[in-house]
Amino acid sequence: MRRAISTITIFLFVNCLATAASSETLKLVIETTSDVGNIYAAIYSSAYAFDEKNAITTGVVGAASGGKTALEIHNLKPSTYGISLFHDLNDNEVLDRNLFGMPIEPFGFSNNPVIKFAAPKFEAFKFTFDGEPMELNIVLNGG
Repeated sequence: MRRAISTITIFLFVNCLATAASSETLKLVIETTSDVGNIYAAIYSSAYAFDEKNAITTGVVGAASGGKTALEIHNLKPSTYGISLFHDLNDNEVLDRNLFGMPIEPFGFSNNPVIKFAAPKFEAFKFTFDGEPMELNIVLNGG
């Protein structure tokens, strides 16, 4: 009986730790040059999810404020993620592109990878969230 109680106690303790860890926040600080429009974000859990445009969550970060815009993501489970963002200057809810497919609105990724002629591979912008409070600074490119 005593062993059963100890096992249950350990199980509950581990579950409480897991719950506490998943409730910590990831803070994004996004550097922008304009205070017009909204910033949109998408969080991906794998290279496959990114390639298939299957984000675990997407949404409006909020109205841009020239300089820095902050976002806190709560209840994110510890795992590997990648974040892509764009600054929708004309409020049409899509990342506008030129005739060659290059973005004409500011965009960025976690880890601020160097952008050449295509979106970076997931490996270049992935990061590990361990459940502890974390802050990422993302600088938007182009636009």
